Amino acid sequence: MRRRKIVYIYLDGRLRQLGMNQSDLGYALKLSHTAINNRMIGKTPWTISEMYRVLEICRAQPEELHIYFPPRGGAAA
Repeated sequence: MRRRKIVYIYLDGRLRQLGMNQSDLGYALKLSHTAINNRMIGKTPWTISEMYRVLEICRAQPEELHIYFPPRGGAAA
């Protein structure tokens, strides 16, 4: 089975900077590892409330939303 590539690269990098992984993020958001993984690979869209909670967890400002969650996960249009 082929692994899908993470499309939210900046978010993934920031989590690593903070010493966190997807399981930690899932715990903070009360979501399963699978649910977080599906969001990170672009299979399931993030909700607005999840995105703003992620910004809080990453100690980011609301103005940085577009950096953490670019359109289509930053994938080429």
